[in-house]
This record gives sequence, structure tokens and C-alpha cells, in this order.
Amino acid sequence: MRSFRPVFVGIFFAASLLLSGCQSQESIPPTLTPIVLTATAENTVTPNSTQTATVTATATGVPSQTPTQLQQTDTPVAPADIECGEPFCQVAWQGYLERPFDSSYRRTIDLSYPYASTMNGMFDLHHGVEFPNGYGSPVLAAAPGEVVYAASDSNIILGPFPGFYGNVIILQHTGLYQGEDLFTLYAHLSEMDVAVGDQVNQGQKIGEVGATGAADGPHLHFEVRLGDNHYHQTTNPILWFAPLSNDGAQQSAALAGLLLDRYGQPLSEFDVVLEKMSDDGVVEERFYTKTYKQGRINSHPLLGENFVIPDIPPGNYRFVFIIGTMHQFTFRLEPGSLGLITFQAE
Repeated sequence: MRSFRPVFVGIFFAASLLLSGCQSQESIPPTLTPIVLTATAENTVTPNSTQTATVTATATGVPSQTPTQLQQTDTPVAPADIECGEPFCQVAWQGYLERPFDSSYRRTIDLSYPYASTMNGMFDLHHGVEFPNGYGSPVLAAAPGEVVYAASDSNIILGPFPGFYGNVIILQHTGLYQGEDLFTLYAHLSEMDVAVGDQVNQGQKIGEVGATGAADGPHLHFEVRLGDNHYHQTTNPILWFAPLSNDGAQQSAALAGLLLDRYGQPLSEFDVVLEKMSDDGVVEERFYTKTYKQGRINSHPLLGENFVIPDIPPGNYRFVFIIGTMHQFTFRLEPGSLGLITFQAE
């Protein structure tokens, strides 16, 4: 769902890194504990006028790394535990929700306009994610729950203005997260197969993809609201899913993090790059994203994150960003894990 407004597009910092584009992904939440570190924080390189264009080419390779043994408990971790006092740690990450499409359809989200993005200022702050599937694709309930809304929003404000979602279904999942209710929202539907008061099962078809409301083409706009069914209670939906498995049945991984300025404030719409590395330190793939645009959006209650890169292959990685100088972390992500990076500028 994209709400247009005229603004100038900022220049992406990758011009200074000479990196070429690459997209793929999505992510998830747990009932587990944090753990063992395999990260190396490689301190900063000060770029000058001649170095800026070649800084990634001269960055050091990935050191040899050993797999992390992920640990698991029945008790959800607290945010301080996940931070674990280090710049990097990872946890085995389980989802509370299933994705709203089966494997016959696209289950990864569109990362051109992710949660808490404005697409370089072109659109309004995004409170959900988008699954681009064709008109009429079956939409499935992400968890068992009760239908609390199933109609057009043309005469009611469920988002920023009436008619924003078009045909929309909202499910209430009572006590699903540590005794708090979760609400999942499915928007722009062409058909709705349920009514208010219906009890639905996880994976049950509840509607079909459409382009109603403020949609610029057929897709599903999907939101997760925590604690209260309100537009300003959304959190990043990809952190409520488990990492997807690829065609070979190997589970993917994800990376989230919190990047702060020198005053301890989250960096807003800040460019970062994640590089997939071979065992001999060669860059195999790059993933680009921005930190959340600061506004009326919320981090996951366990993570406090301001960026997420989901559904990436497990393996060796280098995470790169520039705050005055180039900073980088190298680490290994295990299948089914969520890595978490925390960093504050000096």
C-alpha cells in the first residue's frame, strides 16, 4: 500500500561504496535465549576523498569462524538478555505466526517498501508489509483467532484515513504473545470469505488478493498490531514469522539490529549493507536496507530493533555502514537463527 506525496529522493550512500543492488528476504520472533558470539567488530577505516569509492574493495576478509550452537529454553528472553552485552549475538528464532500464503505463492515480502520505510521519502511511513501476489490469490489466516472486522473501511478510520485499506479483515489472536493479544490485518482484498465473530484456524482461507483501497496494484498489505487493535500499535510483521526454508529444505536466517547516534537516539533511514561472504572472503551477494524512519511505529518488544534483513542464506557475513568512518562486523549466521547487532556512534 503506497500513499503518494511529493518529495525529493535522497541519494543512496552506496555510490560511495561502489556496491551493486540485490534484494531478497523477510523475518520473525522467539521463545528462546540469546547466545554465543561469533562476531568480530573490525574497527573503522577513515575514508578520504580518494578512498571513498573503493572502501569495500579494500575491506578485510572474513576471519575463519566456527558454527554457533544455538540454545533454546521455554522462557521468552528479555531485551537485555538478547543484547547480551556484546555488539553481536544470535538466537534460534521461532515464529508466532505463519505467512498468509502457502508455498504455491510468494511468501517473501516486497523489500522495496518495507515496514517503517518511506521509500526515500516518496511515500508515507509504512505500518505493514506487502506480499505481491496476483489478483485472486488465496489469503490464509496467520494464526487461529476471531474475526473482529471484515468489511470495507470506506466509512471508518482503521488507518490514516477512511478507505485506506479497502476490503480488510482483522483477526484477534487472544493472549498469543506473553498474555497479550495480537491482531493481524489483511488489506486490499478482492473477496472476503469470513464475517465478524467467525473463529478461524491457522492456514484457513479468509479472502483473496485484490487492489481495493489505496492500492496501486494487486497485493496483500499485512500488519501485526500488539496489545491493541490500533494503527499506531503496529510492529514489523516479518519478526513474527520464522525464517523460510529454501527449495533444498535448509532454513534461512535473518539479521536485525539497533544503530544509535552518539546521543543514543536511533538512526533514522540510515543506509546499511550486508555482504554474504565465501569461506575465502569473497563477496557472493549483497543486501541493502535502511533503518526505520522514526515516527509512530514500534520495535519488536524483545529486540528494540531499527532495521531487519530477513530470509537470507545462512553462512558468513560482513555488515557495513558509515558513520563518519566505515564500520564493519563479521559473523556467521546459522540456519533458523536471528542475529542481532547493536552499535552506538561515538
